[in-house]
Formats: sequence, structure tokens, C-alpha cells
Amino acid sequence: MSGETKVQWREWGEAAFAEAKAQNKPVLLGISAVWCHWCHVMDRGIPGDPVHTGVYNNPQIAEFINSHFIPIRVDNDQRPDINARYNMGGWPTTCFLTPDGDVIYGATYLAPVQMRQLLQRVLQVWQNEREELLKQVRQSDAQRTLHAASAQPLPIQTAQAAEEVINTVAGAIIRNYDQRNGGLGDGQKFPMSDAWALLMALYAQRGEAQLLNMVVQTLIAMGSKGMYDLVAGGWFRYSTTPDWSVPHFEKMLEDHARLLPVYAHAIQLCRRAGRHDDAEALTQIVAHALDYLTTTLLRDEPGLTYFAGSQDADEDYYMLSRAERAQVQPPFIDWRLYADWNALMVSALLQLDILFERAGYAELAVRTWRTLIERCVGPDGSVVHSLLPRAGDFARGDLSGQLGDQAALTRACLDVAQYQPALASQALAIARRLADFAVQALRAPEGGFYDTPADPNAQGMLRIRIQPIFDNCTMAEALLILRYLTDEPDWEQVARAALSAFATEYKRYREHAAPYALAMMRATSLPDEVVVVGEDASVTPFVRAAHAQYAPWRIVRVLHPDHDADVIQQRGYPTARLPVAFVCRGTTCSAPIYDPHQLSQPA
Repeated sequence: MSGETKVQWREWGEAAFAEAKAQNKPVLLGISAVWCHWCHVMDRGIPGDPVHTGVYNNPQIAEFINSHFIPIRVDNDQRPDINARYNMGGWPTTCFLTPDGDVIYGATYLAPVQMRQLLQRVLQVWQNEREELLKQVRQSDAQRTLHAASAQPLPIQTAQAAEEVINTVAGAIIRNYDQRNGGLGDGQKFPMSDAWALLMALYAQRGEAQLLNMVVQTLIAMGSKGMYDLVAGGWFRYSTTPDWSVPHFEKMLEDHARLLPVYAHAIQLCRRAGRHDDAEALTQIVAHALDYLTTTLLRDEPGLTYFAGSQDADEDYYMLSRAERAQVQPPFIDWRLYADWNALMVSALLQLDILFERAGYAELAVRTWRTLIERCVGPDGSVVHSLLPRAGDFARGDLSGQLGDQAALTRACLDVAQYQPALASQALAIARRLADFAVQALRAPEGGFYDTPADPNAQGMLRIRIQPIFDNCTMAEALLILRYLTDEPDWEQVARAALSAFATEYKRYREHAAPYALAMMRATSLPDEVVVVGEDASVTPFVRAAHAQYAPWRIVRVLHPDHDADVIQQRGYPTARLPVAFVCRGTTCSAPIYDPHQLSQPA
């Protein structure tokens, strides 16, 4: 993207900040993404638009920036740690920093006339009001440090506390639900996959048809009114209108990976409820999405299988009508491998393989998982965030050990263990390594997890480590699953302590706190544990049947009569006839089940 500009962008790093200090200049930080329309507008402008003519391709503006600032360009997807601290509310982010990396002022998109004025004002403040500015920066740093140091651990949650969280978040979703168009709110619409996942979990527990109705209406609306492009086959990041009819053109692997399991679970619930038309409509949307992913974003060759991060379109594409867009292919694909998004896709594909009955998605999931394990996991258990294709291979990325990557890939390993019995031992061993790294390098004193390992050379706001609530939720859920697949209760205590750190903070997220409500639900209740005892391929029909019906909190564990003899004996499972399955909750188990079809029946 920066190649379209006349600004002399530097990479984020010590060299750029050393240059700013040596030349006594402020830093202009631009945070962008390849899928971000208005980032491209700041670089190039919109053809024929008299206002949005482009900032960084303007010779006068670029010359002023190059002369008076040290410009640094950061890609949001490649450096989520920088984005988490400096993003000013959207993309692009335009942020002015001191040579020490602290914020002077920030904004999002700026038209050329706005940028001219802001550049002059920031330079004036830096030249004439610097001492007062730096005093304010030091005070702000001290306050942030004090706040971080004063955090205290909170009590472990009870079922009653979890119920309060669930009811609070679900109530916010229901109140904000758009009865006419589906989705949340009467303005811009976002996919909000976790909100619908929470409502489905509550529907499964309470049987309130209204909850499933809200989910189905929203998912079908996204698939039929513009949020999902049925021709090109991809979800967009959000719609700019309440009725989903004008999508914001940002195709992201992340959106597919998070939405696909929601659609899969909605299909399972609709089939159970006899809503076959709804199930078919949702199935068609999922089929189109999978076709788009596997024909457009998938790189699949011997020893290397992964999905590209996003597909972008230039401004000419955005100017076309919907019918015209259907006739052309957006020109750019970001072929960088992102570990967290591909890990989410592994989990999604394993579930979709069950839904589509041996469509080969499990094999694709395993190939993708092997690529992630072989290419992205370091000897210490840290996960490399992204890899850049280069000369037929990958150039190893610099960013590693991020909580989002550790959590997503840990969860993917645990899903492989539950869906692919032959790989369970290997997948669990890797999951332990990833979780051990998180506990050792990312865990905070008050119980939550930091988003990134400590860096003594961090600049500015990166010196302060943050605890993102949603990545903590993903990590906590992974640890809960690890606890039940390994019979190691310490993982559960770590998970519950992590969630305790957000016992008050979650409230400010309202309906967006659905991931926290789901994690709390699972942290304070016993799962339905399906235990299958048997050898090799004989257990596969039982495993597939166990996953065929939706359950809000389920563990599927396979025990081998030789390798897991101690566990089998300790639990008292009869082994005279194998394979056999048991459905357990806590210490209460069903009678032996010898027919896998019994597992696939609604509870």
C-alpha cells in the first residue's frame, strides 16, 4: 500500500525512533490494513472526488511530512500489538508521537485539507509548547503505570455470579436487537458472531424459541441482503446500513473463521427443531462461503496448506454497481499467513466436516494445522504471528508470543484432539506447550493474561502491557478444555483466575461482552463429556456422532484400552466389548453405548 504514496515511510523499530530523537522531530504513525478502503483513499484518493483526493500522494503534503516528521507505517494485521495501543478508533489511524513513542494527538481518516491543518498545528505545538506537552505525557504515563500496579485479584466465580453475567449480557443483546432487520442496533451492522453463539447456548438450555428466531433472522439477513456477497462468496466486515444492504468492502479470513461455526450450530439447531427451510437457507450460505475460501484464499500444496488473510479491491472496484462488481474479480490477495485466523479456520473446518458429512474439510483442517505447527510454533512454545511468502517459502515473522495467537492455536490443537482421535496424543502435547508458554510469559499477577511478552526495548505506550478481555476469554476456554482432556485440574484454576480479572470490566462492553458470558458459562458448569473407549478407526463413527448435535458445553475424549488403561480403570469403564461410549457429567455416566447412532440423537 505504501508504494502508492510519496511519503518516505519507515518501519516501526528502534532505528526510526532513534532518527526522530537525533533530528528532534515528532513521529507520524499511520496504522492501515490491506483491506481498509479509507486507508487506500488516504494513499491514493477517490477518482473524480474533489474532497478525498489523497493525502500521502499529494506532493506538497508528502514533502512537508518528509521534512518535519519521521513517518512510520504499520499494518494492523501484522502488528496487532501496536494497533491495540495506538488505534484511535478505526482504520486508518493517524497518530502523532514523541520520539519516545508517546501520543501527542491522534485521529482516524483525514482528508487533505484536514491533514494540512493538523500537520501545522502539531508542528507548532512541538516547536513552541514542548515542555508543557512532555509534562502532560509524563503524568499520563505515571497514571497508567499506577493503574496497572493497583489491580487486585478478584474472587473465583460462582455459578450464581456467572448467571448474573450471562443474564446481563444476554439482556443487552435482546434489548438492542433490531426486530425488523436482525442484528444489533439501528445503525451500522457488525457480524457479532459471539452474540449469536451466546443466544444459541441459552436456547439449548432454556428452549425459548425467541432466541433461535433472533439468531436465524440475523444470519439469513446477512446472507441475503448484502452483508454476504452471494456472487463473490465472502462475508464483509460490516454493513453501513441497518438492513445490511450496503456492505463495507473488507473481506477478512477472520470473519469467515468466526462466523462459520455460528452458522453450523444454527443449522444443527434448526434441523433439531424441524425448521428445515431455515436450515437449508443457512446451508447454502455456508456452502458459498466454503467455495469462496477454497477457490480464492486457499494455498494448498505438498507440505504447505493455509488460507490467505484477506482479499482487497481497488477504488475503481468500489465505484462499480453491485451487478458490475459481480463481473470482475478484486485484484489483490494478501498471501501472508496469519496464525490466529488460520487456527480459527482449523476449528471451523473440523465442525463443518461433520455438518457436510465427510466432505473432506477435516483433511483440509489437519493439513492447515500441520502447517501452523511446523511453521509457526517455536521451540519455547511461542507462536509466530504471521509469515510472509517469499521465494516459494516463508520469511519468519518477528512478532511472536501474542496472546491471541497462543489462545487460538491452543484451541485448534484441542479441537484436533477431539475430532481426530489418531492425532489426539500429538495435539494435546502441543497444546500443553502453547499453554505453558502463555502461563509462564503472559500471565499477570492478578490472574489475567497480558497480550504480549515483556519487551525491555518497547517504545512509548508499548511499555505498558495490557490484558485484552476477549483474548483472555479464548485462552480461558482453551484451558478449561485442556483440563478435561488431561484430567489436570490446575488448568481450570488458571482459567477461572483469568476470568476473575474481568469480573467488573465486562459490564462496559454490554452486548459485546458475549465472549465473556460464554466463557463464564463454561467455567462454572460441568460439560457434557462424551468418552469413547476403543482402538484406532473403530472409534471414528462414535466421535463423529458425538459432534453431530449442537451442545453449548461438550468435551469429546477418546481413551485407548492400552495407552489409557490407568484412566479407564480409575473411572471404572467396562472394556469387555469395544468400542463403547459413555456420556458423563461429573461423576455420573450413562450406561454403555455400543451404537454410535444413539450419540447423534438429540438429548
